[in-house]
Amino acid sequence: MVRAVIIAGFVGACGFLGIIKAGELKERTALLEDYRKMLIQLKSRINYFREPITTVLETEGKKGQSRAIMLLNETGAALKEKNAEIGRIWSQNADLIYKHTPLTADDMEIIRYPGNFLGQTDCDNQQAGFIYMEEKLAAQIDEAEKICRVKGPLYRRLGFFAGGLAAIILI
Repeated sequence: MVRAVIIAGFVGACGFLGIIKAGELKERTALLEDYRKMLIQLKSRINYFREPITTVLETEGKKGQSRAIMLLNETGAALKEKNAEIGRIWSQNADLIYKHTPLTADDMEIIRYPGNFLGQTDCDNQQAGFIYMEEKLAAQIDEAEKICRVKGPLYRRLGFFAGGLAAIILI
């Protein structure tokens, strides 16, 4: 009886690990989608109002609770406090906010990229930077969705399979 409970627990635990790994793939896609939404809002605000980047970061940073909005909020606050370059501040805040997430190195490179052009050029050049960002981000989101569709079910099945295999070995 105890052995059956241990085996069932082991199968369940391995299956749960597979489910967690599949969930990380979904989380990556959700984080990238959220970031894209924030970029579109930021782009439209800069294009329509033609406000300085510090003003835009202040107002847009107060509109939500997601990681992307936190990035805007923290960058805006740091720009007020410090007299530093936005590229460095944006990059540091991106690294802190997205630290323990399932984003890849390529994803993080894209998230850090707006610091290279925001507030450093005129509105037209910033719009060109946003267009480039949207294209790169769309490609990353497509890749993340494809990986989630293919590997998500695989990870779930593999977890339960590994648990079942271990159960057979323990029997």
